[in-house]
Amino acid sequence: MRAVLIGVGSIGGPLAVLMHEKGVDLDVVAHGEEKAKLIREEGFKVTGTLGEHVERLNAHASIDELSGTYDVCFIATKYQQMPELAREITLHLNENSLVVSLQNGIVTDLLAKEVGENRTVACMIGIGATLLAPNHVQVTAGNEFIIGMPYRENTPEVYEVAKLMSACCPTAVEDDIIARLYSKVIFNSCINSLAGITGKTVGSILDTKDARRIILAIIREGMAVADKMQLDVPKFNMLPKFGTIAKNNNPISNAFFSNFLRIGFKVASKNVKPSTLQSLEKGNRTEIDIMNGYISAKGKELGIPTPVNDSLTKMIKDIENGNLKIDPENVKRVVFI
Repeated sequence: MRAVLIGVGSIGGPLAVLMHEKGVDLDVVAHGEEKAKLIREEGFKVTGTLGEHVERLNAHASIDELSGTYDVCFIATKYQQMPELAREITLHLNENSLVVSLQNGIVTDLLAKEVGENRTVACMIGIGATLLAPNHVQVTAGNEFIIGMPYRENTPEVYEVAKLMSACCPTAVEDDIIARLYSKVIFNSCINSLAGITGKTVGSILDTKDARRIILAIIREGMAVADKMQLDVPKFNMLPKFGTIAKNNNPISNAFFSNFLRIGFKVASKNVKPSTLQSLEKGNRTEIDIMNGYISAKGKELGIPTPVNDSLTKMIKDIENGNLKIDPENVKRVVFI
């Protein structure tokens, strides 16, 4: 399959490097000529849990520089940039081409609007990484992808795409990809919002009772929305099934799950600095709208109250706008009712 990857960053970079290393016919679109030249001449470096790899990639400064058509396109940018890039890449797709969204949330409606439902492939990203330099990513956690077509039955081509992605990490094909993605939405809503408002990794902030109470509330609100959406949300990694946590809301269960999650999230996140905190520290916009903001928006649409997710979304946006400072004491400002 001829492939193109747009967005050579913390997720796109490792995928591109390891696919290219395995001989995949791949072009990449970087952010501007300076970065494209750097990747062409010096290569893109991946370190961390996937080992050390350096590959010189066939990098272009923009989609305008591409020629011909591609069997698969991976879009690994922030979700805000994805629709416009998807619209532009349609000039280089054939009837059976697939477009894979590599965003940390449920953005399939935005993608399908630009490329069509028959081309849309969603991906649950099971790796965490930090961009150390324009051409250097350190992979810090996890090592899997799960992909699937949300609007139709998975085609043979989807399984071919999974084989390409397996050059980077084990990649499975899922029938109910939206339910799988939703489990990651809840997980991301927990680790990103807390890290964003406090400036700490989840592994350290969850030592406080206030933070653990917030985690339980995020999960329970998220599952109330999922139930209304008729999603059978699966387990996420080693954590208890979120539906089990939601259904057992009493002092004994709360104490048990509170401590289990404290240990589980510490193991899962370790010292990882989630993307929301990274963005805030750089003065950039976050992707909170496809995390806690997604739960809030769906809650409003379906008539389900989500006060904690509403509050966290607002706090992150207040930090973005300079109206609130990152502070561990922000956990005490979260609104529950």
